[in-house]
Amino acid sequence: MSHPLPVHYHDQLINNGIHTKIVTPAEINSQPVDYAHRDDYYIFGIITGGQLKCSIDFKEYNLRSGDIHFIRPGQVHRFIGSENFEGWMLMAESSLVDSSYKYIFDEVAVKGIPANVSTSESEELKSLFRIIHERNGNGADYPVIRNLVSAFIGLFAEKFQKVCGQSTVCNNRQLEIVILLNSHLETDMANSHSPSYYAEKLHISPVYLNEVMKNVTGLSVGSYIRNEIVLRAKRLLYHTDMTIKEIASSLGFEDNAYFTRLFTKATGRSPVKFRQKP
Repeated sequence: MSHPLPVHYHDQLINNGIHTKIVTPAEINSQPVDYAHRDDYYIFGIITGGQLKCSIDFKEYNLRSGDIHFIRPGQVHRFIGSENFEGWMLMAESSLVDSSYKYIFDEVAVKGIPANVSTSESEELKSLFRIIHERNGNGADYPVIRNLVSAFIGLFAEKFQKVCGQSTVCNNRQLEIVILLNSHLETDMANSHSPSYYAEKLHISPVYLNEVMKNVTGLSVGSYIRNEIVLRAKRLLYHTDMTIKEIASSLGFEDNAYFTRLFTKATGRSPVKFRQKP
């Protein structure tokens, strides 16, 4: 049985594409978002008390006071449970997130690393959040709010960059290549899984593309593409009624058996078993 996947859009937020929310234990107990869904905007959260258990792209996370987290546009997520949870959340449409910050969040998402910040670092983020929360509610000038949000997101990126152990940000050209590769994967995955195909699209050599991807993500181009294939397959298996053959075809596999072998090797379960119990 499939689980239809709702999508929340940024235009459902207030007009400037920015929304802040302080979540209390009473609210999360009375109105939990316990259904799987995806958003077309970023969510940045500060855990200020208690514990929260959630699932993001089929990985479960236990977040505690002092943790910060984020959810990228398109990631499937749901609330599982909590204990005296309190949190502060900032939602921002994608255009408000600088490309250099997007790269850091993309890298962290690949590695699946949570971040726990010190009390002073948490207070730094909370102080800026308070200003944004108050000004956004009072209808302050959009350019002011936008700059404050950019600074808040930049601090988030800095904290996660530190957790990843990354001492320097990749140069702009490498960032552009990763962003463009992701864009081509969105539109062309059904056409090709070949690193050479995407290198040609990007007008660079396969060797250089592989070098950039290893530098940025720690993965080869081939491994990165396989990860994307498996993630999309998981979403389709769980949230649609498409047959496994249809899913394989939509992801660019003419050989259904080959798709099954790739998925099983990557996840330890066949597509059929994953669909029965993700």
